[in-house]
Amino acid sequence: MKTTLINRFNLWASLALLLIASTLTPAAVQAGQQVPFRAAWEADLTITPLVPPFVAVAGLGTGRAQHLGRFTAASVAETVNLDTGEGDAAYRFTAANGDEVRVHFAFTALPASPGVYAIQGVWQVVGGTGRFDGASGSGTYVGQVVFSGPLNALGQFELTGTISAPGSLK
Repeated sequence: MKTTLINRFNLWASLALLLIASTLTPAAVQAGQQVPFRAAWEADLTITPLVPPFVAVAGLGTGRAQHLGRFTAASVAETVNLDTGEGDAAYRFTAANGDEVRVHFAFTALPASPGVYAIQGVWQVVGGTGRFDGASGSGTYVGQVVFSGPLNALGQFELTGTISAPGSLK
């Protein structure tokens, strides 16, 4: 029961932070007609211990997304608090033509079984290049991380939400 209440609090706190961040974002970044956005990717994850209870996570993988096509996913920065499961990440999604969408994630990683963690959280577009220059967008995401060793794992993730329609930003 206590874990369920903590999980609900963490999700609501993350959603509240996303709402606050979106209201503080400059108007130029919020420009553009919003369209549905879905993405799915797999990433090899490498964990580096920091000052306990924190770890850094480096992720690199590939996936597919609406309006982006096939893309590479690379973490720019990611930390997880092992005591609470709360994490914060910045990722760069790069399309085949080099256009990028930069995304911020706030999430919680919860043990699902030994060596397996369920991931749930929220995301927000924080920048982009090419046809995504000035993009905005946000939504939720889920995933699963399966450890293959103490410092290595494979992550599978899916996000849903909205993003500025490419071409509506100019």
